[in-house]
Amino acid sequence: MQIPLLSIDKNYESLSDAEVTAKVMDGYICVMSLNLLDFPKRKEHILELVTHKLHYWERLIREADELFWLKKEGRGWAAFYPNQDCGYTRIYRYKPSKDHDIRRDKPWDVGSWRLIQSETSLIDILNTVEYSEIFKNWKTHQIKVNSTPTEFAEGRLSNTSVDKVMLVTKRNGCAVCGAPAGHHATTTLSEYSTVMISISLCETHRLEASKHSCILKFFGTLFFLNLDIPDLIKLDHIPDDLVVPIADIIASNLNAKFDNPEKRKRGWHIRFEMQDGWSWLLRLNTLTDYAYMLFNSANKQLHRIDSADDHPDVPFGPDHQHFNPKTKRESIKPSFSYGIPLLDFPLLEKSKAYHAGK
Repeated sequence: MQIPLLSIDKNYESLSDAEVTAKVMDGYICVMSLNLLDFPKRKEHILELVTHKLHYWERLIREADELFWLKKEGRGWAAFYPNQDCGYTRIYRYKPSKDHDIRRDKPWDVGSWRLIQSETSLIDILNTVEYSEIFKNWKTHQIKVNSTPTEFAEGRLSNTSVDKVMLVTKRNGCAVCGAPAGHHATTTLSEYSTVMISISLCETHRLEASKHSCILKFFGTLFFLNLDIPDLIKLDHIPDDLVVPIADIIASNLNAKFDNPEKRKRGWHIRFEMQDGWSWLLRLNTLTDYAYMLFNSANKQLHRIDSADDHPDVPFGPDHQHFNPKTKRESIKPSFSYGIPLLDFPLLEKSKAYHAGK
């Protein structure tokens, strides 16, 4: 089976060329490495990476732990060995483009190259018990210290339109210093797909993150990224002029009709009547002050999703959901919701299906 090489170049598009040092390139891979557990590999503990930029490659070979020249293939690999931040053995190679390769007669005139026969020889050299055990211990530790953000990520993947989650972490948790992390800053980006970024932080760096205008800005500082963040991302509510267009989209997804949105003291109220007589009543004020209420054809409330900070015992609050609210059968569970209906559709659909199927 042909193992795909993981291209690194797009990670650094927001940086000026001078900022893309070998330390930055490999450091980014290290803090993102927990997200690569399921990426296909020849050996579980070896990440095979590629750059299509010659100047990136020249910087990598200057800083690598060891350089290997494959005489049979006429190409080189730069190896970075496991460290405290990353249990993977990372090996990088240069390829002019995705579809074209080159064969050289000799190594670059930088560094000291270890001559070996082939790629098979390289994998055999790196496939040691020592490196494999380092990786296994690192993986076990990372899964343990990141159990909370992983559970939160799984909730978002299940209940919202999030397609992918990126966990930013190193060592004992904090993505900045590697200290134990008791906090997690998250932000979500959505264009063609919805991606959530979750950054593990210690108390010191949580306070540092809070000084930035948004989490994405703070994320950029970790890798010297000069990110241009539109003002809309900074809003904590849905702008009034977008309420009706968003209601149209919601109605289309629910196969429902909606009354004219009504602006009240605590935000917009919009009722969506579905064809079977059931309805959703949405109250939208801010991302930390919202509620979605499901009613059956008899106008009995069967489900409520809201952001009220009145159930501190429920994990991942304050957002939570009530099953059969105000009855003896009421149960309260995490909702993992955003307060943005366009992102919370999967949870609305799951809630309706749960009660309609009973």
